[in-house]
Amino acid sequence: MSAAVRLARTALGCAATLAIPTGAASAGVLTCRFTEPFFVVAFDSATGIVTLTSPDDSDPATGRIVPKVVAEGAKLTRSDAWVGYPTLTLDAAGKRILDIRLTGQGSDGMSETVFPMEGAYGTNVGGCEATKAPAYDLHELYQDLGIEP
Repeated sequence: MSAAVRLARTALGCAATLAIPTGAASAGVLTCRFTEPFFVVAFDSATGIVTLTSPDDSDPATGRIVPKVVAEGAKLTRSDAWVGYPTLTLDAAGKRILDIRLTGQGSDGMSETVFPMEGAYGTNVGGCEATKAPAYDLHELYQDLGIEP
């Protein structure tokens, strides 16, 4: 992975994390990362707020990436559809935001990161993780287990 791609992914991840309000309530955060184009969709289950963070959305004065709220009052629900793995949907105001598949083999399309879920945002497919189901680096896993990739 090139340094530019790593930098873009890190900036998007940091901006998406900072955009998520924290509160006293324990809540999960669903984060989906996409490439070509690069963007992050994050859902906070405590607030129902969905943000989209993209390098295309930056503050002209500072150049910093500014997350934008794409939905409020969103709700993640388990779908009745079972296709070999569970599926979830994220909806707000009668509109579908994300379709989530808990395949255990999600990908952002660019890195060695393996995500527990894959998400579809329109025609874009990316890798998704949650607070209690984080993504992991496959190369690091191999090394940890003594396997030379």
